[in-house]
Amino acid sequence: MQSTLPLSARTPALQVLRLIMKTVLLNQADLQPVTPPAAPRVGAQRVLPPYLAEMGYEIKYHLARVEPWLRNGWKIVARRPEFYPPGSVVEAPQFLAACDAIMDQHAVFGAGAGIFAANDDNHPARLEVTPGMDAESIEVSLKLNGLQKLTREAVAEIRLRQQFLYWLDYEGRPLTDYDRNLFAFSETCVAEVDLRRAEGLRPSYLPAAFESPPEPTAPHVGVQIRAVKQLSVGRNSDPAWMAAAAAEIGAQLGLPVLVYGHPDGCVIPEGLNASWRPAQGGQGHLARELGYLKSCRLMLGPDSGWTDLMAWLGIPVLLEKLEYSTAFEDLRGSFQPRIALVDHAAPLGPQVDALMASAFCLPTSDPAKAAQAKAMFPWGY
Repeated sequence: MQSTLPLSARTPALQVLRLIMKTVLLNQADLQPVTPPAAPRVGAQRVLPPYLAEMGYEIKYHLARVEPWLRNGWKIVARRPEFYPPGSVVEAPQFLAACDAIMDQHAVFGAGAGIFAANDDNHPARLEVTPGMDAESIEVSLKLNGLQKLTREAVAEIRLRQQFLYWLDYEGRPLTDYDRNLFAFSETCVAEVDLRRAEGLRPSYLPAAFESPPEPTAPHVGVQIRAVKQLSVGRNSDPAWMAAAAAEIGAQLGLPVLVYGHPDGCVIPEGLNASWRPAQGGQGHLARELGYLKSCRLMLGPDSGWTDLMAWLGIPVLLEKLEYSTAFEDLRGSFQPRIALVDHAAPLGPQVDALMASAFCLPTSDPAKAAQAKAMFPWGY
């Protein structure tokens, strides 16, 4: 069996190069140690920095892993505080705004399981990792063509961590692995998935707004029509088909249709009942949607983190499409979801009946497809 170095090996290799770059920048700056303040600027001690990546990964990987910290007296800054136990979130809008400004300036965004720097089309980077070994020594050659992206990542990491220290640090606060990981880059989303494609862990709780809806509603069929500007057309929903299919499902089940989502990333068809309230400008939107979902009997949904949220809440999902066949395999064990991929060539009715009758289902049936071949395990990263 022959193997080249996998994508997962590129992540630590690039981290070595990034560390070298950051060391050069540090030596050039000739910084002196600074004594932390007596109290953090956010007004609370033992506060963890925010998870900056995508919602689906936050649900599958992050919430259950940060839960022990929160049980032991730590709090957290969060973009989606509604996902965390009551009383565990510290509001820090200025800190989040500062992080957003840094990420915007350096073309960095939350993607996959971490933060990601967009490629520079004018100066594409190419990493070559060449291992060699003889009886006496081992030699590894790292060659990177195109430093612009790596430089942006290094500077963005430095600035994000400086903001972390400015807002959350105080005399006596330890630096944790959690702090380091939250502000570390993966080389690509593919490499990060390769490293972390493991079983997702379900939180031991459900969102408070789901358990006790702030604004209850009647049983219904839900639909979310994806329209993210940064994605290719093929990744977004077909609005006409989604609206027609939702109406057909609602008629079959004898339930009204409720459209979920917000205009920044979804289509909100006119004339249909929707969770979005234009007059409120997004205020309380996620909490209201979580409350509505308590009464959702089936979701016609996109291939996105929205479906991961449905898995957490126990709502069956009929997927419009599926870009990656194993996208939801990591939900299999702990979440036991009900997710089915629509067959556009077959009638909807039987598909809806089968989904509603199932106790567990996934669009794919082979767990081995979710990860690296086990024969590679003794040699893998």
